[in-house]
Formats: sequence, structure tokens, C-alpha cells
Amino acid sequence: MIARMILMTLRIASACAALSLLSGCQHPTRAQYDADWGWNVYGTLTPTIRGVDPEISVEMVDLYADTGTVVVLSGTVSDVCKTMGCWLEIEGDSRAQILVMNKDHAFFVPRNCLGRRVHAVGQIVVQEQSVEMLKHLAMDAHASQAEIDAITQPMTRAVFIADAIILPSGGLEKLVAPLPAETEIAPMPDTSMTPTPAEAPVEVPVEAPVETPPTAPTEPAATEPLPERGAQH
Repeated sequence: MIARMILMTLRIASACAALSLLSGCQHPTRAQYDADWGWNVYGTLTPTIRGVDPEISVEMVDLYADTGTVVVLSGTVSDVCKTMGCWLEIEGDSRAQILVMNKDHAFFVPRNCLGRRVHAVGQIVVQEQSVEMLKHLAMDAHASQAEIDAITQPMTRAVFIADAIILPSGGLEKLVAPLPAETEIAPMPDTSMTPTPAEAPVEVPVEAPVETPPTAPTEPAATEPLPERGAQH
């Protein structure tokens, strides 16, 4: 009897553990929870599940670099592109930082999000960034000219490619409008044959002809008749 009760208890405990595990797998990640409760989402957010999609800090990025794993990165915004909002830097508790670039430049983030808590969903890749790219990023961050000139070597580092970025709502600026693609820009009219104002022909006013009053016809002067032939003088 006692053995049967113990066996029944073990079965119930096992079933409860299984149900707990299954229900735990369906809990949203912190990023998903914040997005569901009103945080602003930039980009395309695919639902993330706790226990399935890794939730990491900046200090853990090397573990997932170049693995193709979609992760949820959380931290604090330590820098942001001040030109368009096309990238930002996320900082961890140890002050470690990682550059987060918006995938394919498909979306922007507010440029006044500095210092806010942030989640990013995407993948981590290792890139070699050229001197030109590094200087471009420095210019976007409004670095001084001396700091820009000091960049002379390329850099290889882990970069987070974000499908979506989640920020707390309230107080964020309106997003910068994206620049039109080259195919969307209307062609400029050909003005090569259009005379400039200096070359435009000058219209000379034509004076109306002056009408002169008609003159009265003049009668021919009277002449003496010629003498008849044979007349005597």
C-alpha cells in the first residue's frame, strides 16, 4: 500500500515537472515581454521564447559570434548614429560595448535614445571594417576631426546585426526620413539647350508705322495752246 502511494506520488511529481517545463518553454523573453507591454519596436520582431532564444549580455557575445544563432541582447545605449539613427552601441555592466547595426539599413532608431535600456534581436558576426567605414562611423558619432584623423588601421571585431531593436517608449524623437533610392529620384530635365537669362533673345519693340495725311491732288499747270500749223504770227 505504501509502495503504491509512493509510486503514485512520483508519477504526479513527474507529470507536474513535465507540465512546468512545457509551460516554461512558452514564456516570452524579456525583450518580447517589454514589446508586448508598450515598448517601441524598430525593425521586424519575430516572437522570441525564453529557453529557446538565448538571452545574453554584451559580455557573452563571443560565445555566439558567427554561429548563425538568433539571440536577444540586452544592455544600455552608450552611443548612437547622430546622422540617421542607423546604428547604436550597447554597453554591458562591465562597460564592454558592441556595435549594433540595423540589418540592411532597413530601419532607423531615434537619435536621442542615449542612456536608455535596450533589447536587440539578431545575430552576431565577426567583421573586418575598413578605415573608411570606421571614419564614417566616427563622423556619424560627431567625433572630433582629431579623433577621425587618428583612425589609420582597419579593425576586426564582433558586430551585432539587428533584425529588431526594442526601446522604452516616451520622449523619443520622430525618426529621420530615409533617403530615396536612386531609382526613385526623378531625372533632372535637360537644360543644355535652354538659353540662360543672359542668352535669352531680347524682344525689340516694333514701332507702329506713322500714318501721313493724304495730300490733295494738284491740278496740272495751264499751258498755252500751241499755234496751229500755218498760222501767221
